[in-house]
Amino acid sequence: MRYVSVLELMGGRVISVMRRIPEISHLPVGELGEIPLGLLRRSATRLHAVCRYRRGVRKAEGVTPSDVRCIDVHPYALTEEWSRYADFLLYHEYLHALGLSNHGREFREMEALWPDEVARGMGDDFGRHLREKSSNWLWVCRSCGNSHPRSRRGNGRYRCRDCKVVLEDVRPYSSGGL
Repeated sequence: MRYVSVLELMGGRVISVMRRIPEISHLPVGELGEIPLGLLRRSATRLHAVCRYRRGVRKAEGVTPSDVRCIDVHPYALTEEWSRYADFLLYHEYLHALGLSNHGREFREMEALWPDEVARGMGDDFGRHLREKSSNWLWVCRSCGNSHPRSRRGNGRYRCRDCKVVLEDVRPYSSGGL
């Protein structure tokens, strides 16, 4: 399948960059290449990537790459438009695989070492992109023009956070999805 080769190339590229970061040279970066890479479901809108551990692994006791069952990345991140962000996502998940299992201060310091500063800031835009692709409705404020992609109708239950006007449901496409 096409995604398999893209994931393999991406994994090699990210590991190559990680080997050049002196602050993580003491970690077993070379073992990361053994972790299988896979895909999340296309319908996932809140999850961009995930590090899945083997059954019975207790993260509090320390984690190594051999404790990781697989790392899954959202398939929409593998497009040319989002490839830089996909590399950062994989770097983020590889940090988890190296034993930094929570998002504490040490993890954030290591995460900030990724050399592509723009890619580190693409998460909000990617999340918005996923919500827009999966939405069937737009909740639109007729006063200020704000719109919010959603999968369900609002039925007049929600107001614009800026103007306090009731949001209207607009179906962007009759077939669903933006």
